[in-house]
Amino acid sequence: MLSRLEALKKSFLFSFVDRESVQKIASISHLKTFRKNDCIFHEGDSALGFYIVVKGRIKIYKLSFAGAEHILHLVGEGASFAEAVVFGHLDRYPAFAQALSDTKVLFIPKKDFLSLMRSDFGLTLSILSSMSEKLKYFNILVEELSLKSADSRLAKYLLDLALKKKADFFNLDVKKVELAKKLGIVPETLSRTFARLRTKRIIRISRQLVTLLNKEALHSISSGEKA
Repeated sequence: MLSRLEALKKSFLFSFVDRESVQKIASISHLKTFRKNDCIFHEGDSALGFYIVVKGRIKIYKLSFAGAEHILHLVGEGASFAEAVVFGHLDRYPAFAQALSDTKVLFIPKKDFLSLMRSDFGLTLSILSSMSEKLKYFNILVEELSLKSADSRLAKYLLDLALKKKADFFNLDVKKVELAKKLGIVPETLSRTFARLRTKRIIRISRQLVTLLNKEALHSISSGEKA
């Protein structure tokens, strides 16, 4: 398994931080293990620090007053989550975090990390740069969820996953019910959208395995054209 130092260097948040500073962060971090479906924290829990995923996947979500779950983000290896409790000076976690598989994370205490940032100006600048890039990503995500159709959201997701996997055929990285929540649509709409893309021979799908047959059409749909 990766050492704490190696895990931190592989994370996006600390990828531009010098080795000496990363070693300081490693010294204050704690390795934690969670089983599949374990809750890492609840919305409203005291915000004591943030996390880096070493192995596994994490679901960040909120619940509506009616109990409906809405996924805000799916976090994979090398990614961080709950940084807002440090940079936003939050006292409580604003959402739920749950392990989607057996998971190992590095927990970085807020108090100790803030002390490091106060004493290391270079670290502060590097972190602010990384957080700026992450904010751009979330701004794009909000725009897609609020303005784009279900067809466009699914097409964009499939194209992004193909780019990540470096292949035109791949397994979906989450179950379809979780994917629907991630895209902000109901499962029935997701099923109809998959069926439409399959009927028009834009994709082929068998259970979780998806093959992209017409990427040009997917690009057009992701830009707003109807499937």
